[in-house]
Amino acid sequence: MKLQPSSTSPLSAWLDPHPRLEGLALIDHLFNRLDGLYPNRWRAAFASDKAIANWRIAWAEGLSDEGITAEEVRHGLRQCRKRDWPPSFAEFFKDCRPPIDFTSALIEAVEQMARRDSGSDRWSHPAIYWAAVKIGSYDLSRKTLKELGPEWNKAFSDQLALGKWEAIPVRPPALPAPGQTHSREVGKETIQAMLRRLKGACDEHFLEAGNES
Repeated sequence: MKLQPSSTSPLSAWLDPHPRLEGLALIDHLFNRLDGLYPNRWRAAFASDKAIANWRIAWAEGLSDEGITAEEVRHGLRQCRKRDWPPSFAEFFKDCRPPIDFTSALIEAVEQMARRDSGSDRWSHPAIYWAAVKIGSYDLSRKTLKELGPEWNKAFSDQLALGKWEAIPVRPPALPAPGQTHSREVGKETIQAMLRRLKGACDEHFLEAGNES
C-alpha cells in the first residue's frame, strides 16, 4: 500500500511539488543533488524504480519526523562534499545537525547581535538568534563570556529543545545619526537647495492663485 500524505501533514512538505522548483518535490531535489555529488555511485545503489520510491518515502519520513530544516539540509550537503561515498540516512542526519558547541554559539550571538543594527548580521542557526534575543543585546554587549555562560546555557538549551524555530526576521540597516552622512558644508548646501525649491514652489502657487482671481 503506497503511503499518501495529506496536504497538511509535515511529510507533504517534502513530497508535494514545490513552486520554486518548477513543480519538483523537495525530496526529489535532494535526490538530484546527491546524484550530482556522487555521479554513478549514487544511482548505482538503486537497482530499480521501486528502490528509488522506497528511498523517497523513507527519507521524507525521516526528515519530516526529525524536523530537519532546509538550511540544515544545505549544511548536510556541504558536508557530503567531504565524503567519498554517499551517506546513509543516519550519516546524513548527523551531517545536518552536528553537535553544537555552546561557547562558539555564544561568541556568534555576541558578534552578530553587535551587527544587528547595521543589518549585516549572519546567523548559522535560528536557535542561536532566538536565545540571543532572550538574553538581550544590552547584556550581550556588556557582560563577559564568563558572566553570560550560565544564562546562555539555559536560554540556548531551551531553544534547542523546541526542535522548530521561527524564521529570523530581516533587520533593515538603521538610519545613520544626524551629521554623520555628510560634512557640515554639504549639509548646509543641501538645506539651502531644499529651501530654494520650496520658495519656488510657493511662488508658483502664489502666481497661479493670482491668475485665478
